[in-house]
Amino acid sequence: MELFRDCLRIDGLDVRACVLDDLSRYYHFPPEECRSRCLHWEELSVNEWRSADRSTPEGLQDFYNSIESWSFDLLWYAYLQSCGFGFPSSVVAARWALQKCPGGNHLDFGSGVGVTGQLFGRLGFTSTGADVSRPLLEFARWRVQRHGDSATFLDLTSQTLPSAHFDIVTATDSLVHVPDFDATARQLHQAIKPGGWLMTNFDVRPKGADESAWHLYDNALDLEYRLRRAGFVRRAKLGGIMLCYERVEPNGAIHQIRTIRDKAVLKGPASNLIAMRDRIRWPTPRRFARLAKRVASKATGRNR
Repeated sequence: MELFRDCLRIDGLDVRACVLDDLSRYYHFPPEECRSRCLHWEELSVNEWRSADRSTPEGLQDFYNSIESWSFDLLWYAYLQSCGFGFPSSVVAARWALQKCPGGNHLDFGSGVGVTGQLFGRLGFTSTGADVSRPLLEFARWRVQRHGDSATFLDLTSQTLPSAHFDIVTATDSLVHVPDFDATARQLHQAIKPGGWLMTNFDVRPKGADESAWHLYDNALDLEYRLRRAGFVRRAKLGGIMLCYERVEPNGAIHQIRTIRDKAVLKGPASNLIAMRDRIRWPTPRRFARLAKRVASKATGRNR
């Protein structure tokens, strides 16, 4: 966790001040305006979503290429994680990766503001960030360089992932946003070395709410089944949230038996009971963040 905090600090300032300073210097807003945008990112995102038709792939890509609010959301959420108000998914993933493939090639799929890549890079991994949002990629490049780190970034709208290259892939809060889940699962499978790992989560949301419009799926068990069918076997669940999958070959008798079993369990009558259990026991990182945002808002208000 201390190394994660160091990824957010600069010039001896505390994490909160550094996060606001990054945003202020890049977007040319006063720090107090940046703080307001961090706390109200969701309202800003809804406005960005409503500004055009998002019902087509072109409209969806235009959203990702025009969003500004997610820089404030993601960097503020990293701050919340650093002080215990959010689930530290990057730290949990890094600890797992150090046990399974220390010093390997890492891909952060849906890299956002680049903090996960920073952490993996400082732990000795060769890290690559990949995203479909050019604004996020540009901000991530800028802040990673500003913090003295180096990382490679891929624009997934024009570049493809190399085959059998990565030992571990992190995809936190990202797979629910891809319009073609099955194609993405196959793409990740192809990019991971045999025996490599995918760490992800499924922050699904009920359809209909503006605040969840960019969450394209509402059934985590269906996504679990489709990911397993593509050639991933779940080996662990960390913190009740992060799912760890080993890459296997999606052919052969053993995989076919697994697929039949998974279809019966994850898409059969018992799936409703499993889904209910998971909803009751394990809230997602973003649901933690909603509460944390309110708590942090009150705390920062008292510290002004």
